[in-house]
Amino acid sequence: MPGLHSSNLEDSWLGPWRHVLLGDCLDCRSLNTVHKKLVQDLKSKCKMDINESYLKLVLGVAKFDIEEACLSQRCLRKGCYTGKLEHLEQENSQSNGIDDVSALASQLIREAVNELHMEDAICREPIILVLDLDVQMLPWESIPILRRQEVYRMPSVGSISIILERSQRYHELACTNSAAFPLIDPLDAFYLLNPSGDLSSTQAEFENWFRDQNFEGKAGTVPTAEELATALKSHDLYLYFGHGSGEQYLSKDEIQGLEKCAATVLMGCSSGSLRLNGCYVPRGVSLSYIQAGSPVTIANLWEVTDKDIDRFGKAVINAWLRERMDLVDCSQCNQLVKEFEAMKIKGRKGNSRKKSASSNLTETANSGSSTNACEHRPTVGSFVGRARESCTLPFLNGASPVCYGVPTGIMRKKDL
Repeated sequence: MPGLHSSNLEDSWLGPWRHVLLGDCLDCRSLNTVHKKLVQDLKSKCKMDINESYLKLVLGVAKFDIEEACLSQRCLRKGCYTGKLEHLEQENSQSNGIDDVSALASQLIREAVNELHMEDAICREPIILVLDLDVQMLPWESIPILRRQEVYRMPSVGSISIILERSQRYHELACTNSAAFPLIDPLDAFYLLNPSGDLSSTQAEFENWFRDQNFEGKAGTVPTAEELATALKSHDLYLYFGHGSGEQYLSKDEIQGLEKCAATVLMGCSSGSLRLNGCYVPRGVSLSYIQAGSPVTIANLWEVTDKDIDRFGKAVINAWLRERMDLVDCSQCNQLVKEFEAMKIKGRKGNSRKKSASSNLTETANSGSSTNACEHRPTVGSFVGRARESCTLPFLNGASPVCYGVPTGIMRKKDL
């Protein structure tokens, strides 16, 4: 989808509601303060019932799209706020009564925007799209408002809960501290590279690099189904660079029969496309991996050129490996440790709590173990948007990869 077409799709289909797709802002204290005050002002001065969640979204983008986000008249007409204006009709029957309230609301929003102190790059929570079968083939991740957002796809809300519950059970069985989302070590990887033997440039691009990372895998040869099944169960990450989805080497039924499955990267043509079956739920290999327990699967919606998608794949994997190396240095954890160490808390109980909190935070910041994975770090899907830009054709080949699954963190295992 060319950039122009994706922009048209955003404008014509979503309009002012496109901001609903954005994740909540993270660590925006000024936004929370301004939002709370604005809600009170709109209720007291405009006598409106406010959709507070949508208003917060409007403020979150207003600093960078003020002409769009601050048009409260548009928001009013689209039902973003439900105004109770009966008292105005009693006090003033003139036709401009509602317009006056709209103008006042617009002024209050603009004043609130001017009070915001937000960074140029806002960190947002990831979002998960549950798409209808009639629109799931479109690259929603590449519309302008989502291109820098961390986006995942799942077939249903229930499937999201299943993955999270499965991850929780795995942590309990492994006797590790539970995490809100699944965790993987990108260095614990198995690759299947050019099994058909006719993608020589792809094999030349990745084979030595994978070996340098001490990845296990096969290049230029066809593995058995048993080998692939074992690799998917025993590794955190599975990398496939070949034709299609790799279903010719391990069928959907065999994938779905796995009791445990690695996160997967399927860089073949149309590896993430879903087949429509009339009124039945669409099916695809990418969903088979999710059904088998893969926390995240990155795959292509349509056909791609090998060299461009190789650039994307290498950019994503390299970013994960760099993030793994940086796990020992989280600025937020380090700052919290310093704050606890600087506290002067009197009393036995206070000292005990201080020591415990400081110790735990220090372990989180400095430990590379899977049991102390930092929750402030980016997750695997956060690097996909940036990797699209590495493609020569970012709105064609770069728009093809999408993430199925849930936000998945990066950790470092003790034994790797």
